[in-house]
Amino acid sequence: MNIDIFSTIQWNDAPGLQNFLLVHRFVHEETANALTARFLVPVTSFGLEGEEAQIAWTQLMASGKTPPEMPLPLKDWLKLHADMHTQSYGLLGQSSTVAPDLSVVDFSQRQQFDDWMFVHQSMHDFEYQQLGLM
Repeated sequence: MNIDIFSTIQWNDAPGLQNFLLVHRFVHEETANALTARFLVPVTSFGLEGEEAQIAWTQLMASGKTPPEMPLPLKDWLKLHADMHTQSYGLLGQSSTVAPDLSVVDFSQRQQFDDWMFVHQSMHDFEYQQLGLM
């Protein structure tokens, strides 16, 4: 499954974000299965279905105001998600310090959202290419 088309959503598009996150879970599951099969190590996509994180993300975009603190469900989701990509980079022969840190973003800001989506898409493209999933 290719995530490219679903990554072109616009900032503050709640239905688009919902579609993106659904496809995103399937892409991570496919990637996790391919990594497990190739490297014989447990790789999981567990935890990416966080509805509370999606709600917090949507609310941040709708507010357009940087919160004093990142909502905990979204903060936890971003950390878990970033760790998954760091693990993938490490397994695919890249230094884990090379993987961009996807846990640091303010989705209340359009430019940060756009930048995050671009970097995130590039990471998935790299993983898919390395795993022969494209």
